[in-house]
Amino acid sequence: MQTNYFNKNLVIVGISESVSGLGNWITMMAIFAILIFKGDGTILTSSGVFLAGLIPAFLFSPVAGHFCDRYDRKILMIISEVLSGTVILGLVFTENIILIYGLIAIQAVTISIMSPARQSSVPALVSSDQLTQANAFLQQLAGIFKIFAPVLAGFLLSLVSPHTAIIFDVISFFLSALILTRLPVLPPEKNNKESIQNKPIKNQQNWYQRIVSIFKSSTGLKLLFTVTFFAIFVVIGFDVLSPIFIRDVLQGNEQIFGFSVGMIGLGTLTASIILMMNKKRKKYWNDLILGIGLLAIIPVGLVLVTIVNDLRFATWLLLGACFIGGVGNGFLVIQATTLLQLLSPRENLGKISGLFQSTAIFGQLCGLILIPIIVPNLLLMPEFFLVMTFLLIMLFLMMIFYTKIKRTQLAIPIPAENILEK
Repeated sequence: MQTNYFNKNLVIVGISESVSGLGNWITMMAIFAILIFKGDGTILTSSGVFLAGLIPAFLFSPVAGHFCDRYDRKILMIISEVLSGTVILGLVFTENIILIYGLIAIQAVTISIMSPARQSSVPALVSSDQLTQANAFLQQLAGIFKIFAPVLAGFLLSLVSPHTAIIFDVISFFLSALILTRLPVLPPEKNNKESIQNKPIKNQQNWYQRIVSIFKSSTGLKLLFTVTFFAIFVVIGFDVLSPIFIRDVLQGNEQIFGFSVGMIGLGTLTASIILMMNKKRKKYWNDLILGIGLLAIIPVGLVLVTIVNDLRFATWLLLGACFIGGVGNGFLVIQATTLLQLLSPRENLGKISGLFQSTAIFGQLCGLILIPIIVPNLLLMPEFFLVMTFLLIMLFLMMIFYTKIKRTQLAIPIPAENILEK
């Protein structure tokens, strides 16, 4: 294990993720080009694309996490990329909506291995006290690509047909797999705590019982999963409603929508730089609370936009709120990942990461299904954003309560390597 978070292996993971991430943007925009812009797709068609990818990932992620605790994670990541590229190749030869949905669903299963495998690999590549910087580095790359990848994908689609563009995604997956072969072997973690702490785990416990017992004994993990679900629900609310909000309230177009998404990406990138450069920062829960507070600025900004008469000022107000909320999103995502890695026993990190991914996906699914029902049937958009603001404020206050009153229950366990050093 190298002590510097800029070690070669972490850079390999980051480059691999960036390459396949760019390919994913190309395919997503190509699919929308085939079904929506060059076809006769409806809102239902668009929703179907998201649901075809999310539902299989939600169901399979816990299984993927189980694999990550039993097999070499390097091999699993390579297999995930190769299978994903093979499945995506099928999109080159069809415009049938049922086949497209089916291929998206299959690819969602193969790619769902990647996130828990990567999350459970990072603690093996850097020391525990450098996890924040390592996760910030990976999030920084993700933030950069959230800003520039849609532009690059759009430029490519202006030059070639959507089916031709998808070939670049296929290449990106195989290239990513090739890059991952440079990683060292990443075998599943052994239960070192048994010998160190003299607290043996009952052999008759199956993995499900073990995970349940971990959650029962960890207030931190339960709180982390709760925060993640509600934060994702708020973010997906912005994704679903903001295009219509910008069109109807700001009288804007897709350019303003693109800028708003870009400002969130820029804010996330800013947060990752702050955390990556502050090597001694260990205030994981405080950063999480800060992230929730800053994220609440997005729905607050959207509410304020509705009462501002000057459209130009309202537009700048929206973009500013998106940037501040993006900073909060960065703090939230990075430190949630770090806390997940620190609070989870190493030998079960893959399974817990898989459940964590399912929780995030469940928040997205709830948003995609419930928000169109709630708005405008039960609440108008400004009223909905007020509810989201209230929800985040309550989450913010709950986090302060737990970190101040129940501090011992949220304590970070001493990493195994630190115990060995002592």
